[in-house]
Amino acid sequence: MLLAAAIAALAGCERSTRMDAASEPADGPSPRFRNVDALTAYVGDAACASCHVQETAAYGTHAMAQSFHRWTRDSAPETPLDQPLVNKPTGLSYSIADSGGRLYQVERLLAPDGRRLHELRKRVDWVMGSGTVARTYFTEENGRLFQLPLTWYRSHGWDFSPGYEINNARFDRMMPNRCLACHASYPDTLPYLEGKYATLRSGIGCERCHGPGALHVAERTAGVRRDSAFDASIVNPARMSLARRMDTCEQCHVHTAVTVLREGKTEFSYMPSQPLRDQVAFFKSGGIDIVSHADRLKQSACFIASRATKKPLECATCHNPHTPTPVAQARNTPCQSCHLPAALEQRLQPSASRADHTPSSDCVSCHMPKTDVRAAVHGAFTDHWIRVAGRADDPAAVATTHARTEPYFERDRTGSDATISQGMGQIVYANLANNAQVLGDGVAALDSALGNDATRAHAHFLLGVAYQQLLNASESIRALERSVRIDSSRPEALRALATAYDADNRAFTTIDPLYRRALSLQPALAWIRADYGDFLLAQGRRDDAERAYRSAVAEQPSLSVAWFNLGALLAGAGRQRDASDAFREAVHLDPSLADALSPLLEMQVIDARVAGVRSLPSPLPSPLLRERNDRGLSVSVPHAGGASVVFTNVPPRATVQVFKPDGTVVRELRGDGGTVPWDLLNTAGRPIPPGLYRVRAGRTVLSLGVVRRS
Repeated sequence: MLLAAAIAALAGCERSTRMDAASEPADGPSPRFRNVDALTAYVGDAACASCHVQETAAYGTHAMAQSFHRWTRDSAPETPLDQPLVNKPTGLSYSIADSGGRLYQVERLLAPDGRRLHELRKRVDWVMGSGTVARTYFTEENGRLFQLPLTWYRSHGWDFSPGYEINNARFDRMMPNRCLACHASYPDTLPYLEGKYATLRSGIGCERCHGPGALHVAERTAGVRRDSAFDASIVNPARMSLARRMDTCEQCHVHTAVTVLREGKTEFSYMPSQPLRDQVAFFKSGGIDIVSHADRLKQSACFIASRATKKPLECATCHNPHTPTPVAQARNTPCQSCHLPAALEQRLQPSASRADHTPSSDCVSCHMPKTDVRAAVHGAFTDHWIRVAGRADDPAAVATTHARTEPYFERDRTGSDATISQGMGQIVYANLANNAQVLGDGVAALDSALGNDATRAHAHFLLGVAYQQLLNASESIRALERSVRIDSSRPEALRALATAYDADNRAFTTIDPLYRRALSLQPALAWIRADYGDFLLAQGRRDDAERAYRSAVAEQPSLSVAWFNLGALLAGAGRQRDASDAFREAVHLDPSLADALSPLLEMQVIDARVAGVRSLPSPLPSPLLRERNDRGLSVSVPHAGGASVVFTNVPPRATVQVFKPDGTVVRELRGDGGTVPWDLLNTAGRPIPPGLYRVRAGRTVLSLGVVRRS
């Protein structure tokens, strides 16, 4: 164990290596680089390769250069999948199909007798991951990227993508900007639109560490003389302070429970040489993930002891992107530059570990072992916390309570905006942990910290949405109104305020302009357009609602709920053939929606009251239904001509909660168990709009389709 003697020899290395302010790298001065001081365009790696031939070729051997790319047959290492993988909670099975030189992931649902009830194919278009550990896949739909259910793991073969085995997202998990920001070069983004890009670039490119290159390329190709002792037209990380160099790596190699962007920042706005703490707030909960390589390195005695020297141990010491990927034996060179083998052998003369510390020993495998990561199935990552094997004082294992998050940056502990960022972090964490108590605490903390602030649109927006989740309409409206007053160009805030006003029975003339402005800012926001269709349909504006739905599914064809609600609109208008087509497409995209068609409820509304309810036959000729549990939650119309429905098989003391597919609560009903009636009114006492609803009682969720006849 090559570093055993070094741990004792280095000053201060006997103490715990848990990070504190004193162990952070020095935040010394760094030169100014003109390509990040002024608006500069990105040019892509090809522009760099024309001059920096050797560096580009060397970088191409690194996994980062292969982290995101289009799928091609020539670069596909995947092994066949012999048997379909079955998601037990849904009964859906997944297989791989190779057809016409393209790869597909295929979803099927079989009846107990083996009949194929459902099949949906999605083409593999993009690959995320170099394949060193795994490759996960994305299909492209009108410029949007959606993750596919199966991932290929080098050590295992095919299995479910992380999280899919428990909570199967099927084909609906859109690529978040945050993922692309760390797995690919800067894309050409579309304003206010997540997951859809005008242009995508493969791999993590040169400009992630050097900043946008247009200024540098223009000056060097034009022969412009340098304006200082070094070329300030592009970031050179070697000239930055150690803190800024570590920031460049930590933009992706720190993974905490919660990430909150600073006000006015986006996932793509960070540029090297800038302090990362001004871009994002990180919050830990129970330590930092093992894949946070840069932070793990900073816990190490070797880093702490060398950080003030001229050549500190840092990420680029072992991962120089401008040299070829080192072979296994070459990985020892940085270690042996300080810990000379001869000196170690002499020091360890009386020790049984002397035989393990020869010049040919592999330092890394012992002192930076590979560790299984719970969040990454079948994946082991090199743990960059350099230590003597067997030590138990892992600094990442420091636990926090379930209701607390710990700031990563000092700015979020003691800075002027620390209480605001902490409140935001707690709200985000509460949603991830599904913890209502933590959510309430976070809302109270953020509201108090904001006070009369009139500058932080995003913080007020987050507060308003959290109040919506807590069913506090008045406080939600107050926060969202303030957010929109500060910045009226944020479509999500406009839409959130519109839904808050709608729940508060505000006038159509107050709500409609908010939707219209949101969609004028970004017409491709299909989910907001579909939501606008729901609003218009609830107002009885069927023609306008139909146009909104059809525009939404033209932009994003996989919006199964929009297809279903369009079917409900058409059925209510008596257009049965068109309704069947829309329902069929909804069920094709999501077979669970077939349950909402049996029974399909039709309610008659007269003078803003429910005058009658009846069950309709399924609009599909052969409804797609799995075998139901007779003891499961169900809905029925108790008498002909009645104006209510009854939920049966409700667990004792359970609350029946009716909500929209987006999670918005429509009504909460209480009963003594067994049967619970519902008059089809929402919490405001109005008849519910037509469309798709979910009903939860205990652990059981029921899908419910409603058609409205006026």
